[in-house]
Amino acid sequence: MSAEEPKVWGVFVGDAGDQLEAFNSKAGPFPPDPGSVGYIAIGWPAVGDMRLYKDNYPDFVEKFRIAYPNDNERVLKTTANMPWNFAFKMQSGDWVMCPSSTSGYLLAGKVEGEYLSNFHGSKSLPNANTRVDFVHLRKVKWLYVVSDKDPRYAKLHRIGQLTVVQPDISASTLQGILNGEL
Repeated sequence: MSAEEPKVWGVFVGDAGDQLEAFNSKAGPFPPDPGSVGYIAIGWPAVGDMRLYKDNYPDFVEKFRIAYPNDNERVLKTTANMPWNFAFKMQSGDWVMCPSSTSGYLLAGKVEGEYLSNFHGSKSLPNANTRVDFVHLRKVKWLYVVSDKDPRYAKLHRIGQLTVVQPDISASTLQGILNGEL
């Protein structure tokens, strides 16, 4: 019996990925070298540490509704699902694609470890000075750096418009594109 194929996630760190560099260049230049470890991070700080809601999605949605009210229930749940998926559905070993139109790069790598939060500005975790509201983090081992001049970029950078999304691409297809086989 084979193990389940890892999921693929698309994450925009900031508007159009404009904060990706802030979370991945602390110890070196951007873009990071393949094989280096960095972070992806998202906002929604008013809901607090997502570990408070583990295994209790209804409680989380109620707290999210208070912190980020929206008259449209569909929009509210779509938005609430982004930090929920980031914290609980995304797993170690899943692939992540992070395009940044600002820098002209797409980083692709694998999630390492569990969800992290940085509400107290821990020095051991990045908390970009420009966006201290990005307190929900995941560690990532970057495996590929794709420039917007690379033909693979055109196949991968349109992952959707949500901050956290599961694009319509399998892990094996993603790897095939990144390896130049597709």
